[in-house]
Amino acid sequence: MPGPVATPTPTSMAQLQFPLDAYAPSLVQNAQEGRLASHLANLCLRRYGLPPLSSVNFSESIEQSVRTQRYNQTRRYGLTDRKTAEQYGYGTPKWTEGDTKPQSLDDVPSDILLVLRGSPRGASEAHFRGKPVPPGGCSGEAKKIIGFDGDGSHLAEELQATTFQRMQNEPRAQAALAQWSQCIKRKGYNYTDPWNAGNGFGAEDGESGPPTTAEIKSAVASVDCSYAVNLPGALFAVEADLQNVEIEKNAEALEKEKKRVESRARHIQSLVRKYGG
Repeated sequence: MPGPVATPTPTSMAQLQFPLDAYAPSLVQNAQEGRLASHLANLCLRRYGLPPLSSVNFSESIEQSVRTQRYNQTRRYGLTDRKTAEQYGYGTPKWTEGDTKPQSLDDVPSDILLVLRGSPRGASEAHFRGKPVPPGGCSGEAKKIIGFDGDGSHLAEELQATTFQRMQNEPRAQAALAQWSQCIKRKGYNYTDPWNAGNGFGAEDGESGPPTTAEIKSAVASVDCSYAVNLPGALFAVEADLQNVEIEKNAEALEKEKKRVESRARHIQSLVRKYGG
């Protein structure tokens, strides 16, 4: 097993790469697979002369998803992007919500819903405008094209989640968090950790509307303290050490999963090329 991970001094979360990342799907792979089902269903609906459920361009939707995932990563250890804190306080940029609101199936006309979902189980084959509807409808067709993802194991992602939770209770992490808490207390705020920073402000409490000057001041203080005490670097080193332990303990299973993820990535890439990525 590798020795203790050296504590880096990052200026952004994008500079940090976790050991388990090598075994999990990439952001691009997640985005492509997540958008393929709706894209394929829309192509199917088009064959029946029906409008798509979403007008968002397929390639643009993938890019948007990757961008949103990258932004979410900047908040792994609380706020770490000063520019967005200055603009949105503890809230998230509007672009992370996408350009259009997903259409609720409750609003979809019954004829389109029939083509989308197909006949109820046990019913006779559905037809629309003289054409047979595929089993399970356009959604079923999309799932069939995408295919089953191996044994469905997501060990790397599960270990990423558990090591993140365990990291917060490790002595080195607790010491770094205490330094951050002391720093922000000197700035006039009483927060125990960056994940609970901002309590009481609108964005953290789910209120809509632009952030107040007070919220922005607090959010910027949170970011500044994180870098002042090198909180991202300290927490990363602890979390990376925990991940390396899990990689050694689960080496065989993770190597198997890595091959499956790589095979799945090639399959998804081929579908993206074939169906208009």
